[in-house]
Amino acid sequence: MVEREGLVPEAEATQEVANEQPQAAEAATHDAQEADDERFDAAYVRRLRAEAAEYRRKQRDEEKMTETERMRLRLSELEKELTQRELLIREHTLRYETMLRAREMGIVDPDAAYRLLDLAEVEYDESGRPANIERLLRELVRKRPFLVGNSASATNPSRTTISLEEAVKSGDLEAINRAFEAALRATQNTR
Repeated sequence: MVEREGLVPEAEATQEVANEQPQAAEAATHDAQEADDERFDAAYVRRLRAEAAEYRRKQRDEEKMTETERMRLRLSELEKELTQRELLIREHTLRYETMLRAREMGIVDPDAAYRLLDLAEVEYDESGRPANIERLLRELVRKRPFLVGNSASATNPSRTTISLEEAVKSGDLEAINRAFEAALRATQNTR
């Protein structure tokens, strides 16, 4: 054991404790003064206690839950999330199909057509794609003929149908889609 300045290790430890005691007393006095400065009304304290009791109750309930119950709770949360995502996908698919069919039908503003559709009337096939969009768009055009018209102008020339081969050569994806859809409709009409 190494002696410092003539003190034995036990004496040194006692001296350190004695030096810490006045500092601890000062800190306690300071904390008491701060507590006096920071008083809370009874309603606030009751609200905090109720909140803490509710938290403890939830904690106990979760601790009491078996692993199976926790898994069931997680499963229901995941199912809810899946349902929301499926609805979002269905909405995007409906919008895409409506815009595509509206362009094919010569509707000037496909976005307006989508917004004017009665979405409750839309029927879906087994794959989740809208099945009756063309019929609904025809009805919409019959009710609102201004949606279709000659939109040709110097700044907006009318779209002409081109063959699928010409569309592929041009490299324009929209032209390829239009030509493909036109070819597909033509083959379906001949059956």
